[in-house]
Amino acid sequence: MKPRLTIVLALIVLTPLAITGWLGARLVRDQQAVVEHSFRELMLGQLRSVDALLGRSLEQYEELVRGEMSPLTVNAQELRRRTRQSPYALQYYALDVDGRVVFPPVQEPSALTAGERESYERTRHIWDGGELSGSAGDAETSTSGSPTGWHAWYGADGLRMMVWERAEGRVHAAEINSTRLLAELVASLPETDALSPEVAQGRIRLVDSTGRLFYQWGSYEPEEGALPIAALALGAPLGAWSLEYFGSSAAFGGAAEAHLLLNLGLGLGLLGATVIGLTYYFYREQSREMREAAQRVSFVNQVSHELKTPLTNIRMYAELLEKDADEADERLQRYAGVIVSESQRLSRLIGNVLTFSRKQRRNLELHRTPGVVDDVLRQVLDHFRPALEAKGIEVELALDASDTVSLDADVLEQIVGNLISNVEKYGAGGKYLLLSSRRRGDTTEIVTADRGPGVPSRERSKIFEPFYRVSAALTEGVSGTGIGLAIARELARLHGGDLTLEPTDKGARFRVTIHCPAESQPG
Repeated sequence: MKPRLTIVLALIVLTPLAITGWLGARLVRDQQAVVEHSFRELMLGQLRSVDALLGRSLEQYEELVRGEMSPLTVNAQELRRRTRQSPYALQYYALDVDGRVVFPPVQEPSALTAGERESYERTRHIWDGGELSGSAGDAETSTSGSPTGWHAWYGADGLRMMVWERAEGRVHAAEINSTRLLAELVASLPETDALSPEVAQGRIRLVDSTGRLFYQWGSYEPEEGALPIAALALGAPLGAWSLEYFGSSAAFGGAAEAHLLLNLGLGLGLLGATVIGLTYYFYREQSREMREAAQRVSFVNQVSHELKTPLTNIRMYAELLEKDADEADERLQRYAGVIVSESQRLSRLIGNVLTFSRKQRRNLELHRTPGVVDDVLRQVLDHFRPALEAKGIEVELALDASDTVSLDADVLEQIVGNLISNVEKYGAGGKYLLLSSRRRGDTTEIVTADRGPGVPSRERSKIFEPFYRVSAALTEGVSGTGIGLAIARELARLHGGDLTLEPTDKGARFRVTIHCPAESQPG
């Protein structure tokens, strides 16, 4: 098998497999992204449930604190009693309508207890900044219809919180026992042994505002520095805290991905087997057709060789008969002329077939000898003169290449013969043929032009293709193989030049260039 054909067959097999594999990989990646997104949404839902659980615990704790504050009072003795007996609050406060602290009695430092003094120092920034004297932040409405809410801040010893309630312009507040509150929150969270199936292969962490781990549950142990799959900031008043979910690759639907990859591999294998089978079938059919075509070409080539010898004899004796015939017997001369003309045409046809066959086998070679381009052109024109005169075609010669040069006269004769033959067959309606030559350095230019119908613009790039013939309007009733121009261009290029179709207003104009250096003169 030829290397080029091997490459083509490999591309036929590998290209659809590569495209399908790429599309399959994209499908797997997109499916994995969908699975990851769905899993994140599921875990975010789980984290929202935990956030809601913490929110309910905070609400219950708030209700307990507000229950201790009710009924609201500014009586110092009563508020001190509530502070001493409360397991939920460290200190109770009362503010007047102007936002000043009236309890504890901070205006009389000597009247403060040690606990009241410590609490006031911890909360001083709240009272000095008037943070509870105005709207007091995001407030809710209690069952009594009074605005109420939480206030959180961070001290040297961590999270501090306060519950407040407004009534009749006054504010009552309680500094929360943070240790007790956090213990209540932890008590409301799940334990590792009581995991739901959704997080059986994961771990949920509760992280404080500094990023430190506060509590966690779940059987999965994430690697150090691993990023969470899903994260959720808690609602107020723990807005600076967050919940994070960590999970294993199996939690991302690894089994689904493996299933997709397995199906993709099976699909690619089936597609590959199908493509290989079809490729082998077409290759076998193509090889068979190529063998048959080669046999037909070989047969035509052999027949052409066999025809060449008797045809040469027929042409030779016809020329002798035409020469020796009595000038008075015009009919005999005419018959002999037809035999000579048709034998010449058949010789050109056989020559084209043999040249095309050698080209297919890459056996075309030049055989340079000293010669004159104009002499070759006149000889070719003499062969065509009877046929041109019979069709009334006027010939204009403009020959200017009379130097002796190195050329292959047979190749040049075949090139020009094919061009003049085309004029005879397709351009005879113009009744005109120009044949010119000119030498430029080591290059000789030959031009043939006619005034026939020309070549349609849409077909100018195709006429040099083997076996291509122009539209039926031009070729109707005209015989031909469709290889003349292809052979003429190939021979011109073999001779170091080219054959081109030049633009013209009427008819067809072909320019031939061949490389034929001057023949050195003997000393």
